[in-house]
Amino acid sequence: MTATMLAPWTYAPSLTAYRRWRARAVRIGGIGIGGDHPIRVQSMTTTDTMDTDATVAQSIRMIEAGCELVRITAPSRKEAENLAEIRKRIRAAGFDTPLVADIHFTP
Repeated sequence: MTATMLAPWTYAPSLTAYRRWRARAVRIGGIGIGGDHPIRVQSMTTTDTMDTDATVAQSIRMIEAGCELVRITAPSRKEAENLAEIRKRIRAAGFDTPLVADIHFTP
């Protein structure tokens, strides 16, 4: 049986009442997620990761708008290597928001 064939109440006991899915608590940087921690606001950059200035600027705008966790895509090794510079500049600007690399593993 596939997930699309399951009845709605399999995942949601009520279609009108909110009930949070129980998850293991973990720490990412200075924040906790899962468990009894609050639901966190996160977003992913849409800039070219090799455009360091644009990625840093967009990350800072997201943080200033309330984003608690910033995801940055790294489709290949060169983008992954550039994440160090992006992180350095965001930290130099005074922000300690956790950054998460979305690694795609393409050559």
